[in-house]
Amino acid sequence: MNIENLDNILKDEPRYRLKQVKEAVFRDLIDDWFQASNLPLALREKLNEECPLGIKGKISKSDDKKTVKTLIELDDGLKIESVLMRHGEGEEKRNTVCVSSQAGCPMACKFCATGEMGFKRNLTASEIIEQVLFFARTGNKISNIVFMGMGEPFLNYENVMAAVRVLNDEDGLNIGARKISISTCGVIEGIEKLADEKIQLNLAISLHAPDGALRSELMPVNKKYPLEKVLDAVDDYIKKTS
Repeated sequence: MNIENLDNILKDEPRYRLKQVKEAVFRDLIDDWFQASNLPLALREKLNEECPLGIKGKISKSDDKKTVKTLIELDDGLKIESVLMRHGEGEEKRNTVCVSSQAGCPMACKFCATGEMGFKRNLTASEIIEQVLFFARTGNKISNIVFMGMGEPFLNYENVMAAVRVLNDEDGLNIGARKISISTCGVIEGIEKLADEKIQLNLAISLHAPDGALRSELMPVNKKYPLEKVLDAVDDYIKKTS
C-alpha cells in the first residue's frame, strides 16, 4: 500500500474524491479497490495498479487470545512485527496496536531482540499505517496506538508523524491524539520536536535502569543522551504541553 501516492493519483480528480477514497480505506476497510463501488471503474483499476491495498500478514495468538501478533512482509521482503493487545470489558474495553517504526533497530539495547537484528531501514508512513489497518480489517475497533514495536520512532520522525496525522485525521481512523503514544529510548531532538507539535500525543521514555551507569551498560544510547539530560528534556516537554 502506498498512501503517500494518493494525492498524485487523484490530482486530476474532483476535490471530493480524496474524501471518498479515505472513507473506503479507513471506514469501510476495503482490501481491494474494486470494493469501492462509489468510485469510477477506471479509477479503481488505476488505484489497484498504483496503490494496491493488500497487506501480507501472518497471525499468532496468545492462549487467552488477548494478545495477537502479526508478522508483516513488506514489498521488499523485509518483515516487521506488530501486536494487538486487548484490555478490559464493556465501556472499558480497549484494543491497542503496538506498531513498529523501523525494520530492525540501530540502538543495540542489550535486552532487545530487535537490536540484535541491526538496522535495515526506516518504514514509510504507509507501512506504519498498514500495521493498524491490518488489525482493523480483522474486525477489531482500534482505540489506542503505541509506537513501542521495532525501531526508535524519533529516528524516523517525519514518517512517524505523517502516519500519526493520518491515523488521527477524522477522515482517517479518527483515533484521538491522547490515545496515541510514542515511546523513545531517549533521543532528545525528537522529544524537543514533539513538544513543538500542535498535536498533543503521549510521550513515554524507555528507561530500563535507575541510574546512568547501569543504563549505559544496557542501552548504548545513554552515552550520547545521558539520563539526566533526557529527564531535563522531559521536564521541558511537560511544561510546553501541559
